[in-house]
Amino acid sequence: MNDTTTDTVQSVPQVLLNPFTGGPVLTGAEASCLAAALNPATRGELLERGFAPELIDTMLAGGLLGPAPAQAGLWHRHGWGRPELLVRAADASRTARARDLPAAAAPVAGVLDSRAAFEQTLKRRSLRQFDRRPLPALVLHTVLAAADPLLRAWPHLRLYAAVQHVDGVERGVHAYQDGALTLKDVGLDDTRLRDCAHQYWVLGTGAVLFFVVDWRALELAHGSGPDAYTTVLTECGRLAHTGVLAASRTGAGTWMTPAIDEEVAAEVCGLDGESAEALYMLKIGMPRNTEDTQ
Repeated sequence: MNDTTTDTVQSVPQVLLNPFTGGPVLTGAEASCLAAALNPATRGELLERGFAPELIDTMLAGGLLGPAPAQAGLWHRHGWGRPELLVRAADASRTARARDLPAAAAPVAGVLDSRAAFEQTLKRRSLRQFDRRPLPALVLHTVLAAADPLLRAWPHLRLYAAVQHVDGVERGVHAYQDGALTLKDVGLDDTRLRDCAHQYWVLGTGAVLFFVVDWRALELAHGSGPDAYTTVLTECGRLAHTGVLAASRTGAGTWMTPAIDEEVAAEVCGLDGESAEALYMLKIGMPRNTEDTQ
């Protein structure tokens, strides 16, 4: 690349992602330069900020920087690689548009709509060890039914169930829509399921729910403003918490996390990674008996 102020570069999103594979070890100068180029920056702007031309050339050659734009709209898939900028932009956008924003589905979408629900939230505990007993089908259907109102309110969200061992439900990946489970893929690769979160607690009996966003439908619902991504993350969190409360009322245990490997989750759920992506996962199973040596 020529040393001119007209050449525009940008940090390559994948450099900031793939936390499960380690990624490159960056020097302090490289990390600072990546941060400076999260948004497109000219070579001259980077030079003015004190980054040496040799550093810029090395980062371009190593794939840390690339020609801007780094794929238009790529934040839709990799927005969490720019969390600070997104949150700041979202806060500014919400402040400016506060009067125009639609009211949230009330009351808190049924999550904390009563004192009993609030008290139950304070008592609940996440589990990392689950019993060998299969999950009763009633538990799974209770959780799915609790999610229905939110799924209807937010049509850009989808729900997939990776059924491991649930009484009366075939093992495999199911899509959930309009109150019914539809089997998409018979069988289940436990290794790939574990790799979705790189956590052993995903394995065993029960089921793992994936909360999936359809990016095109999200853009129709919320536009492409800077707060769209943080909005859908919040919605997924509320949806997962609704499932947690429903499961706990049946005596089942849960563990939820947004820290998932989206690429592996897309493979498990059979998603088109360009238009849909799993953002949250929720494990449901029966609490482990202390006498069980699983």
